[in-house]
Amino acid sequence: MRVDLKKNTLNAVRYAAYSVSGDAYVLVKALPKGGAAVEITPKPGSRCRPAELVKRFRLELEDERLRERIAAGNGELREFLLLKAINYQPAPEAQDDSGLTPRQEKELNDLIAQIEGEIKAESAKGASTDPLGITSTWEDKYDSKNSRKKNR
Repeated sequence: MRVDLKKNTLNAVRYAAYSVSGDAYVLVKALPKGGAAVEITPKPGSRCRPAELVKRFRLELEDERLRERIAAGNGELREFLLLKAINYQPAPEAQDDSGLTPRQEKELNDLIAQIEGEIKAESAKGASTDPLGITSTWEDKYDSKNSRKKNR
């Protein structure tokens, strides 16, 4: 069989030949005018017919052309990833990125404490000004009555 080396690289032909080498002997010869002759001979004891081996070779040759196009398209990406792997540097330790000075942080914490105190005072005052018991929980309203029934 003749393979055009203008469409296929010699590496693609070699890899395609290697894919069928389990069932056949493959001889690749260079031809003048940019071609290659590929001779596929089934190995003794192989159950594959020569026509099947040729078909597998041609399909594998198409796959190799596709692999070469993909590899050529993402060569820069592979190179970048390889360089990143070789030149690995751990990420710097996390720093306090609040952007506040210690004085500003203290003021902020004081304000938070003041607001929390006001919220507690409001909630304590609110319980006494809730005549309908709207803000009380279910347990506060009914659980004490149920516990009296259980104790009887």
